[in-house]
Amino acid sequence: MNNTEWFSIRALTLPATAVALLAAFFIVWLVLRVQFPKKWAGVYGDAVFTFILVWKFSIIITDFKDVIAQPYVLLYFNGGTIGVILGTMTVSLQIWWKRRTFQFDSTGIIACTWAIILTQSIYQWLMVLLNDNQATSEVITLIVLSTLTILILWKITAINRALFLYTIGLMIVAFFQPHGLWQLAVGVSVILFILGIGVQRFAGVTKLFGGKG
Repeated sequence: MNNTEWFSIRALTLPATAVALLAAFFIVWLVLRVQFPKKWAGVYGDAVFTFILVWKFSIIITDFKDVIAQPYVLLYFNGGTIGVILGTMTVSLQIWWKRRTFQFDSTGIIACTWAIILTQSIYQWLMVLLNDNQATSEVITLIVLSTLTILILWKITAINRALFLYTIGLMIVAFFQPHGLWQLAVGVSVILFILGIGVQRFAGVTKLFGGKG
């Protein structure tokens, strides 16, 4: 999805991408808080906080000269595409590094899987609602990701299969979007897929909550 709209919140003006991302984080945190033990919503909240910090302040890396010349740009801008990739990789490494501390059990793996899938789906849904893009790509995004999310979280039992299916589904959706497969969402999805599989392998859990097999 392309960002075509900007929104003003008091004195702060944010692109639709930032609004969708922050809203998705809050909704997913709320879902995890209701559906799972409080611990896993906390783990997700810490990951979100780390992501936002890296995403926001990675502008120091991407536009170092501008930051030195005009430090106030830190208040209004972020690291853009590079910042999102750096934030996602940092969160992935953080979770992997602390995997023993978190003590991932079957519930933790399920919560991690829900977080990975729901964050991406809700973000894409909100981007459709907040922006004005081609009707075809918007309809495909809503139908495919909605169907996949419901199917995976309530029917598919194998975690690796679920994450693989979701990543492939998101790639199919991306193919019909303006930037095709060469867009940020695809790269982020691949990184999160690797994280999900890695955590699953470490914990030795292979079944999803609610599955029937």
